[in-house]
Amino acid sequence: MRFPEAEITTIDLLRHGEPVGGRMLRGATDHPLSETGWQQVTDAVMRQTVEGHLPYDAIVTSPLTRCREFALWLGEEFDLPVQVEDDFAELHLGQWEGKTHAQVFAEEGTERMSAFWFDPSRVSPPGGETLQAFDARLAEAWQQLLSHPPGKHVLVVAHLFVCNGLLRQVIEQPLSRVLAMDLPYAAMSRVRHERHVLGETSFVEWIGR
Repeated sequence: MRFPEAEITTIDLLRHGEPVGGRMLRGATDHPLSETGWQQVTDAVMRQTVEGHLPYDAIVTSPLTRCREFALWLGEEFDLPVQVEDDFAELHLGQWEGKTHAQVFAEEGTERMSAFWFDPSRVSPPGGETLQAFDARLAEAWQQLLSHPPGKHVLVVAHLFVCNGLLRQVIEQPLSRVLAMDLPYAAMSRVRHERHVLGETSFVEWIGR
């Protein structure tokens, strides 16, 4: 805590576990978690328990099944309110949705896909959401969450681009660096937001545990 009298909100960002179907360009494609995926996120969250209790006051989740089903189960299991936030849905990948990298390479070659992963702020999937539009909707939802948090400690269950995008905004990296954080399935990161006499400040406590 940098300011002794600060009002603190802690937000844990949890990337979902492995979905059914394994690795693919999933984006808005709505697959549920696999058994392995359920175990991954359950293990990640249970590591936060103290004497059988989670530290959270509420859960906020993407509307997509691989996040929402786990969030709803966790909320019921620990009697926590769950808020579905549509703007925390994953980046829409257009014509790449639901395909493997190999399928995209076979259809259109490697150039566009390689350029997208190198700098998604300059290259978008064909027919997909631009990173600029994605970043704008994330920013609005994030500011709403910071302005009206449903508790002092909140768990957000979301996606690779969403978790990276929120962390990027906190540390004010260029948009081209939106994938700078290597977040595997079920990675947990923590942001501390302080309201103090000089305004508001967000800090990243840790990334990708």
